[in-house]
Amino acid sequence: MWLHILKKDLRLHWPYLVAVLALKIASASMIVQMGMFAQPLQLLLPLGLIELACSGAAGFAIILVVQSDPVVSNNDDWLIRPIRRIDLALDKISFAVLVTLLPTFVFNLGVGLMHGLDALPAIGAAAYTGLVTFIGVGLPALAIGTITASWRQAAGIVFAIFLTWAVGLIIADGQMADLAGWPAQLALQIIFVIATALVLTLQYRRRNTATSRGVFVVAAMCAFAVIFMPRIAAYPSQRISADGKVAETDPIRLSFDDKSKVEVIGEGPQIMPPVIYVPLKVAVDPDRIVTVNNINLSIDSGDGKPLYRSTISLLSGQPPHQVSNVLGDTFDGSSNGHKSNYQAINLPADVFAKFKNTPRRVSLTYHLSSYAPAATIKASLPLGVPQKIAGFGVCEAQVSPVNDQVVELYCFPATDSSNCIAATVLDLNGASIGAPQTRCSTTAMQSGLNTKALTEPGQFVVALPAANGAGIQSLTLTTYKVAGRFTQTVVLPQVRLKDLTAHAGA
Repeated sequence: MWLHILKKDLRLHWPYLVAVLALKIASASMIVQMGMFAQPLQLLLPLGLIELACSGAAGFAIILVVQSDPVVSNNDDWLIRPIRRIDLALDKISFAVLVTLLPTFVFNLGVGLMHGLDALPAIGAAAYTGLVTFIGVGLPALAIGTITASWRQAAGIVFAIFLTWAVGLIIADGQMADLAGWPAQLALQIIFVIATALVLTLQYRRRNTATSRGVFVVAAMCAFAVIFMPRIAAYPSQRISADGKVAETDPIRLSFDDKSKVEVIGEGPQIMPPVIYVPLKVAVDPDRIVTVNNINLSIDSGDGKPLYRSTISLLSGQPPHQVSNVLGDTFDGSSNGHKSNYQAINLPADVFAKFKNTPRRVSLTYHLSSYAPAATIKASLPLGVPQKIAGFGVCEAQVSPVNDQVVELYCFPATDSSNCIAATVLDLNGASIGAPQTRCSTTAMQSGLNTKALTEPGQFVVALPAANGAGIQSLTLTTYKVAGRFTQTVVLPQVRLKDLTAHAGA
């Protein structure tokens, strides 16, 4: 019976399905056209808008289809016709799958295969992105359609959600959880699945609209709590070092450089002053790569009373705090040769004015990830020719458009398990040209699936010197795997903030 109802819904609402498919075709075409090197760049904004429009069209279609047999109304013929409510619910769920999961899976799989990925990684990543789309778009639309009787009511709920999000963004000073990271994603997906299951059960079995709407409100509140809890952005820590006492076995050792007299140079762009610069000693295991996930700043009184707390974003353009690239967010053996390292931090003007002249205890807690070598591969990459590299993915090199003495390497990794890679160019005799260049991807772990390769251009790996001015002849690639996640806390002695300004150490 539910198939019969689904056919009826498809006959009545086929234009919406066609619209979703047309938008997915346009999106996939743009991704393929941009190729490995994200060119032309002017397609990035239209691509984002099309993806947003596709999600909106799919959600709108699902709501209208559910409301074609509204559960909250007492004047519809399905109540007196011999139609089982379970069949009606299965019909609406199936339609949601048809406009969210299925198109996403098919088109993303096509993009992955055209990018040169092997079939199994492409199928796994496409299935994951399709499931995430169904949970993130299809399930909320099903719930909204089930507790409303008209598109006006549904539009009111969507507007209320948007308004609440905007208010939360203002209250949280722009700080949100890392929605690309798995902790926040998993929490939101669990909320959506449980809430939609409860709403559908309550409505199609008991027609208890008041309770269903209450469940929806509670679920929305829980989702906003996840979104506006920045601590969820931090990776779970295996161990926390206390008061700067760092174990010698750690792959990196950070400590306050109290003897630094070096003037700060190479300051990264800041949103606005004031900016403080904390001098640090950095010692890294030469066989490891360490990345910074985020940083917690604490200002305390002499007796340990907390005066100011903040989570500092590593992403540029996220007010009101930003970490400068003076220190950077990726460390390897080359970090040990720096005469002094500086952590640059933007502070709110009122916080700086309050503590700039009074000695306070400042501490920085770094949430870190360490990576260990996984495999070393020698490969020849002719310019402009995509090539599969065993154990990594599909890579391609091109001469930089701004400097013909530099070659840029882009890759579609087969999985997200190799988040860091070190590349060394070899001359015709197999000798290294320059030091290894290291880069770590910012892609989130998705159960070992590289979903980015299906929805975005290739990932920039590293810029390397051209061999004899003719491009890369051959190179050595070393891939790294996650070895652990941990935190280290750097505690400064009693210090005035104004003593940490740009030229304090000169």
